[in-house]
Amino acid sequence: MTDDEATVEPTARFSVLPGGPPGLALAPAGETGYPGVRLQQTSDSGTWSPQGVYVALPKGKGLQFVAEGGCDYLLTVLDARKNTKTYRGTLSADGQAVTFEGVGPALSGKGTTSMAWVAVKASDHARLGETRLVFCVGDRTSESTCVRVVDHIPFSVSPGGPPDVTLKPGGATGYPGVHLRADDDGTVSPQDVHVALPEGDGLRFVPEGGDGYLLSVQGSQGVKTYRGSLSSDGRALTFQGVDPALSGKGATSTAWVAVKALAHAPKGQVSLVFCMGDRTSSSTPVDVDPQT
Repeated sequence: MTDDEATVEPTARFSVLPGGPPGLALAPAGETGYPGVRLQQTSDSGTWSPQGVYVALPKGKGLQFVAEGGCDYLLTVLDARKNTKTYRGTLSADGQAVTFEGVGPALSGKGTTSMAWVAVKASDHARLGETRLVFCVGDRTSESTCVRVVDHIPFSVSPGGPPDVTLKPGGATGYPGVHLRADDDGTVSPQDVHVALPEGDGLRFVPEGGDGYLLSVQGSQGVKTYRGSLSSDGRALTFQGVDPALSGKGATSTAWVAVKALAHAPKGQVSLVFCMGDRTSSSTPVDVDPQT
């Protein structure tokens, strides 16, 4: 054995298992998801050399890779300290695989773990059901986190936007609305929304800020507004392409519109009707009270 051979450190060993970001659900032509794998160092010592990584889509399932940050296909590696590093990959001619070179596994001792993932979408012709990508990291291979392709991400709508609204006839504006909740993993796709006033002649919609009639949606990232079309009789608003701001099972948001009680509005409690996609609900109760 030569002196040079005696000083060469062994290569550290690691395993690759399903377990990047949580399992995800994707709707055809919907939002981006991030299937991945978990890496774990299995040897006590050794040095790391950069790894080649090959990621392949399942055949015939209708998934496609998504370019991020411009036109690049990226592999993201997250270490145990929540630091991330991205690597630019090369897409195969048929679009079914991406190859990355010089990837650091981000492991620092026996038992340490890291995660790696890519961005994918379900095409508009994707087949429904469960599937997985394949990750080859050096000479280790593993399937990815489970990907479920579903016809839609279910969500629920119930009364409960801003607090209960009390209006004085001819008085200030109120904001009745609804509460939205995601009932499965994934990101709920944009919805068309129809909002109708209750029967009678007591309420009317109010234009806001010179921008017309607005629907406001408040999610975890703040409030976004959408401009709607008023029906010819003034009793309904229609909004198109509304993002419900729901991503991940249990995520919640609220949506509301602006209304006033007319000067001759009768005293009593009423509700608007919100139709969001194929989901419907009454709004927050609206109490009309001349004594307010």
